[in-house]
Amino acid sequence: MVDVPAGSKLSGGNYKYDFLGIEPVKATSRAEFEEDVDGKETKLGTTKHEVDPSLLRSSLRPQQDTRILAFWEEDVVTSVVNIEGYRWINGNGFQLKGEVSNNRQESGLSRMQDALSRLRPRADTEIPTAPGYCFAGGFIANSRWRNEEAGVDIDIAGHPDAFVSVWIYPLASHKKDRPLLERMGGIAQALGNLVTSVRVLRKGDRQIGPYKGQEHLASAPDSGGMRGHAFVWETQGDGTLDTPAIKIELTTGHQDSNGNPQQTTLTDQQAIKLWDDMLNSFRLRPTGPA
Repeated sequence: MVDVPAGSKLSGGNYKYDFLGIEPVKATSRAEFEEDVDGKETKLGTTKHEVDPSLLRSSLRPQQDTRILAFWEEDVVTSVVNIEGYRWINGNGFQLKGEVSNNRQESGLSRMQDALSRLRPRADTEIPTAPGYCFAGGFIANSRWRNEEAGVDIDIAGHPDAFVSVWIYPLASHKKDRPLLERMGGIAQALGNLVTSVRVLRKGDRQIGPYKGQEHLASAPDSGGMRGHAFVWETQGDGTLDTPAIKIELTTGHQDSNGNPQQTTLTDQQAIKLWDDMLNSFRLRPTGPA
């Protein structure tokens, strides 16, 4: 968890639980939910495949408001099976997506069914105390660790040009070949003469709670000459649940929704204070027994 100024809003997110991508939660009625899934199933079942009778390989309904489809993405595909899971709960439509090799379809269906059975809606202000996985609009309860990834963007209240991004990757496969500051040094070398326009405000090792990492805080002009901030802190972790790879960034002076450049509303000192306040608040979500 990280504290941001009151009124800041989530503007984007990328969530994966047990290798399943989680789509944005959709407000929908049960009838609309059933109609959407029925339409998808019908289309798959009536589209021919080069080897199988149709693209649809399996359709399951483990519970009344839970549906799972396994299918070929295209008529020539024979090696990778797409699996999509759907669940409706009190006006909320959830959708999870995954892929498995064709000889692991049953395992993929079982994994999808397990994830859907543990899922429930969650208000943005709710911080669950039970072990599990939080995402925008929902929560998957599970005391056992599954591969979990999350990336969120948060627009900073009062500063339309500023946003913070947080990425968490438990898998060691995301580990970089060099620490952050070594990589930033290589970027500076590649910039050549342009590096003179970059002001490094602070850099060095920085530990946040139990996480040992590095930070690099810089200010630089965009193509129009307007200066903004690019702050980053990173820990590479050990690829475990307790020591994941984590990356936090603060960007100011970014373009508006129409692609127009924006002047940053934060001075260097204000940006650094905002940064320090956020990083000092970063912590694990407290949980009780399952």
